Amino acid sequence: MTSSEHPLLKKALQSALLLGGLSSMPAMAHLYPINLGNFDGTVGASASAVSSVTGSYGWIDGTDADWSDTHKLAPFSFTLTSAADVKLTFQAAVAGGGRGGLNPGFSLYLGHPHDTSLGFADHDFSVGSELIRSTDCAATPGCTNTEGSFRALTSWRITTDSDPQAVNPSTFEDIGHAYDGSQDYGVGVISGWDGVLDNSVSKIFRLGPGTYTAFVGGSLYANQTSTSANALRGVSAGITVVPLPAPLALMASGIVFLRLAGRKSGRISASIF
Repeated sequence: MTSSEHPLLKKALQSALLLGGLSSMPAMAHLYPINLGNFDGTVGASASAVSSVTGSYGWIDGTDADWSDTHKLAPFSFTLTSAADVKLTFQAAVAGGGRGGLNPGFSLYLGHPHDTSLGFADHDFSVGSELIRSTDCAATPGCTNTEGSFRALTSWRITTDSDPQAVNPSTFEDIGHAYDGSQDYGVGVISGWDGVLDNSVSKIFRLGPGTYTAFVGGSLYANQTSTSANALRGVSAGITVVPLPAPLALMASGIVFLRLAGRKSGRISASIF
C-alpha cells in the first residue's frame, strides 16, 4: 500500500506513532546517536550497542517519494581516524524496551547531528527542518510532500530549533545501505537487499577518516498500516574493522615494496654520484 493511495491514513498513523514514541522513549524524539567509538584502522577492533525503533518499517519508508520520520529510526555513530574496511551488522534484539522480530535495514552516511551539549538537537519538525524539507522536496522529482527528513537512498539534511533559517544544517552524505530480505512495494525491488529474511543484515564499507552515522529501522513497507507492527522493536548494532580483501592487501603490500625499493635505489644512486 503506497502513501499516494492512502495519504490521510498514513498521516494519521504517523501522528499516533509520534505521540506514542514521545511518551515511551523521550530520548528518541530528537537525534541523539549512540556512539560506537573511535577506530584507528586496527584490524579486529569492534564495538556493539543496543537500542530500539518504533515500528517495523522506518527504514524502508525512507525509500519512497515522501521520505520518513527519523523518530522511527535509531542512529549509531562512529569515528575513523584513518582509512579502514568496516563491517556493520544490525540484528533483531529484545532491547531498549522493544520486543524482538525486527527485519532491519540501514543507511550509512558521512556526517553527524549537531552537538546536543548546547541543549538543541536536530529533529524533523523544527522550523529550519521544515524549511529544508520544503526546499529539497521541491527540487526532487516526484516529491510533493514529506513525512520527515530521512532519505534512505541519498544524502539529506536536518537541523535544530535554534537554526530557524536553516543556515547551519547537519548534512548526511550518502555512503551506502543494505536491508534484510527483499522488498517491492510497487516501484521495483529496492536496491541493497540481502535476499534472506533472517532478522539480520551486514555490509562492509571501505571508508576514509571521518565521523559517520548509520540510521537503522524496519524494512517491511506493508506493515505501515498494521497496529501490531507499530510496537517498539529492539535492535543490536555491531561494528568491526576487517582486513582488506586478499587481492587488495597484496596490491597494497606491493605498493609499499615498490616505495621502499625506490627509496633504497635513490640512496644507492646518490652514493654513486
